[in-house]
Amino acid sequence: MKKTLVVPVDFTPVSHEAMLYACEMAVKNDLEIVAVHILDDKIFEEYRKSEDADVRKMADQMYADLLQKTHADLDNFLDGLSVFYGDIVFPLVANGTIFEAFNEVASKHNAAFIVMGTHGIIGMQHIFGSKAYKVVAHSPYPFLVVQERSYNPISKMLFVLKTPDQLSAHAKEIAGLAAVCSGDILFNVLSGTLPDTGNLPEHLVQFASRISFLQHPLSTASDITAHAASIQADALGIVIDEADNQSPDALGMTQDRVLVNAGKLPVFCLPAMTK
Repeated sequence: MKKTLVVPVDFTPVSHEAMLYACEMAVKNDLEIVAVHILDDKIFEEYRKSEDADVRKMADQMYADLLQKTHADLDNFLDGLSVFYGDIVFPLVANGTIFEAFNEVASKHNAAFIVMGTHGIIGMQHIFGSKAYKVVAHSPYPFLVVQERSYNPISKMLFVLKTPDQLSAHAKEIAGLAAVCSGDILFNVLSGTLPDTGNLPEHLVQFASRISFLQHPLSTASDITAHAASIQADALGIVIDEADNQSPDALGMTQDRVLVNAGKLPVFCLPAMTK
């Protein structure tokens, strides 16, 4: 089965931006795209359990109507992409919640990445953390998290690693990102001996001329965003580990604040957990 990118669609401008990033990634990595809208059908469950047959019938009809409308909305949302990118985008409506359905769809469709838009931190999320972070932190899949801003091709990426071992552990996924980035990829390694560009993992050898290593003490999300701005990076990368978000260890930062950084840079998130 061909590898895919799964793109959650909620019909907002930010999911349109996510779709543009996904299309560029798909073309450059020979991938297909599954554009999925999650339909939470739990609101119909109580009606379906009714002893009244007419109520059960009404619930089934309401759900069928909603499903038909959602399919039509998804087709309209994706209309026009094939003109620029060919027939690489396939629509899907799935049932469930965002915290479960994304991983199920990703597993079923052999996903290489999930490309997700975020509306940032709103209201009580300032206290309890962003929904985007919760989805990413509990997934075994790599993510690209996109905020609402005009699409901008990635020409320089700043990737923050805790240790050099993370480079080897995620070399294959990082190679997929390197194919999307047209320019330099700078790895800021927070601790340990800096890797040698002449001794890169096999998947990254072809990108050696564009890879360099730094060791700046980037201890907060603000530090990372400021450093990205100083080197004119237009994308960030981190390895997500929920433990890092609970206590100040080698990263010493709140990772969900990186996902919704003030510069609105897209963030590649590689999972500490594996599939």
